[in-house]
Amino acid sequence: MWNDRLNDQRHKLSSLGSLLMVGMVWSFGQSISTVSSSAVFDAIELTTTQLEPAPKTLVNIRPVAIEKSLQKIISNVASLPPSNHSIFDKHDSAPPAPSSSELVKPSPPTTVTTVVAQAPMPEPIKTTTPAPAPVSSANIEASFVVTLRALLNENKRYPTGREASLQRPSGKAKVWFVLTRSGSLQEAGIEDSSHSIILDSAALATVRRTQFSGWPEGSWPGQMQHRFTVTLDFTPVS
Repeated sequence: MWNDRLNDQRHKLSSLGSLLMVGMVWSFGQSISTVSSSAVFDAIELTTTQLEPAPKTLVNIRPVAIEKSLQKIISNVASLPPSNHSIFDKHDSAPPAPSSSELVKPSPPTTVTTVVAQAPMPEPIKTTTPAPAPVSSANIEASFVVTLRALLNENKRYPTGREASLQRPSGKAKVWFVLTRSGSLQEAGIEDSSHSIILDSAALATVRRTQFSGWPEGSWPGQMQHRFTVTLDFTPVS
């Protein structure tokens, strides 16, 4: 590679030298032609006076201009620096290979996350169930009393015995009795007599042998026991 560059520089210098020689030959030829042309002009002046002599300034311009251009070429050739390897190293040497630290690292691939907008879920239709109408405690208590009356009438027995068979009494006996919240019987008595000892005794016996249920929820709030009254109607069996 260095030999190629030196040969190239030599070719350039030889070209400049050839150009210089051509210029000198051409200048020399122009000088000769100038002398010849001046001799011809003198002959023409002698033969005719109508033609004006060519101005010498025009003839002298060309050699002066050529000499100046040749001097410039010579000065440029003389100013060329001597062949030196450092010059070629500085301007023509290949750039050093980049270090591993200067290598450009490829950027990691960019992950594009596509966000799919989801349609909002429809809200469930709320069905409002009407709240049941509150049941008053009075209705609950009245319903429980009706239940007690039916229960006692089912358990009612017409009295038996010689006196009942002979007398065959009939009438209504109103009894009272006290129940706890769990349905336990505390005490009982005759509130309105049937005017028959046999019927009143049969009414109390009916209350004492009956199994009562507990109070319904919401009835007689704040009480632990309550007094009830039921009228029992006794009719002799025919």
